Amino acid sequence: MAEDYSYLGSGIVLIRLWNSNNPFLEVGNVSAYTVAPQTTTLELADSQNPGGGTANSVDRVTGYNLNYTFHDFNAENFARATRGKASSIAAGTVTDELVVATPERFSPLLRLASEITSVKPVTGTDTYVAGKDYRFERGMLFIPAGSAIVAPTTAGTPNVKVTYKNADLGHVEAAVTSQQYYEMQFYGANEARGGKMVRMVAHKVSGGVIESMGLIGNEYGAGSVPGKLVKDAAKATGSDKSAYFYWQQEK
Repeated sequence: MAEDYSYLGSGIVLIRLWNSNNPFLEVGNVSAYTVAPQTTTLELADSQNPGGGTANSVDRVTGYNLNYTFHDFNAENFARATRGKASSIAAGTVTDELVVATPERFSPLLRLASEITSVKPVTGTDTYVAGKDYRFERGMLFIPAGSAIVAPTTAGTPNVKVTYKNADLGHVEAAVTSQQYYEMQFYGANEARGGKMVRMVAHKVSGGVIESMGLIGNEYGAGSVPGKLVKDAAKATGSDKSAYFYWQQEK
């Protein structure tokens, strides 16, 4: 009787820049990872018979799509999928940031604040009263009705100085880099075969752009990224070596 090779997989995805010696990074929780061959069919009509039909048919492989869906919304994953650049902002204190403050409105700060320690007028040494003249809400400055802070005489002109603290922050500047290529490796367990190990190595993957960023919803956030396998001629060291990917599994 033939051995059962049913498959039900789970595992991790590792990624690094193609053709680099960088360490692999783990993408994190990935709920979908698929390779999909793309084909086009060439058909030769049977012109010898009045009933028609097909004399010959060939399916040509036109490419391989590699799509994955990540759920760890960290700076590195977002940067990779938005053609952006990730960086870190260390926890610290921002002193006397110039801000436009208007009653009954939010005033965003340059950094996502964890605490506002003081708010002062642009000129003078007076300090406004927390809870009465301003509130700290959602990482921003909010000016309630009845505050001693009034709207600036000239619209858009800073009228307060804000000192605040920020936690460690991940930061992404989106759409500032060109398309990158990556090497991706999948290491998994086939649960249908008692956890036997499997592995897929994709030599060169064009970096796709995230299809959407669902920041509000009733389900866990998911970043779906479509990509393509591109020929890596250096990996085709023989007629039996693929320039695209290979698969390994425990028997």
